[in-house]
Amino acid sequence: MRILFLLLSVALVFSTTGRETAQSSEPSSTEQQEKEKLPPKGVIHLQDVKDVPIVHAGQQCNNFSWAASLAAVLAAQNVEIKQDFWIDKYYGGDVCLDFIGSPEELIKKAEGEYVLDDGRHVALKLEYFAGLPSNASLLLVPIMSDQILIVFVGGRAELLVGAMWDDYLSNRGERMIDLKELHLLDPLLEADKQRVILDTRSEDLSKVTGYLKVTATEVHQQYWPK
Repeated sequence: MRILFLLLSVALVFSTTGRETAQSSEPSSTEQQEKEKLPPKGVIHLQDVKDVPIVHAGQQCNNFSWAASLAAVLAAQNVEIKQDFWIDKYYGGDVCLDFIGSPEELIKKAEGEYVLDDGRHVALKLEYFAGLPSNASLLLVPIMSDQILIVFVGGRAELLVGAMWDDYLSNRGERMIDLKELHLLDPLLEADKQRVILDTRSEDLSKVTGYLKVTATEVHQQYWPK
């Protein structure tokens, strides 16, 4: 019996030691988070677009996110064309759809000349870019110029209103930009929850299918004498 007790004691010691070793070899969740939060290589910049218009989709539908986003981008350029107008123009009425439309359709139906309520004539130009650019400045320059881009995320349209990035010099002395976050406004969410931060290191980045630039230019009518 004494020999059996000693054997059991030795086995218990080894099994406990093995568990402690296995636990210590696995990184904790805190350690993993700290490992992912690498220190900046240079200077961290945080920039937001100033005076972003209020945006709120009339219905919780993807096609309304497009109409609301387009109306907001135009409002930021002092062009008031309400989202109800775009809903009618694109979808023929107040209908709820998951599919916004192809980029070609979005551009074709919006581009052209419009007469505003105040009598001004404006021409709309839309440019679509698939995916996200490898050159981050294509997204950052508009933000620093207080221009709003429309970003397509998971089938809905959202507004790009800010970003965070790391600005540093490479070993060869070249200026480098490491994009960290994209700050979006989701028109399908409540006002206090619309701001969405998209971490560029997360899987959510794969949901971005492209972005679109909208430019409104005032057209001055030519009056010829009779």
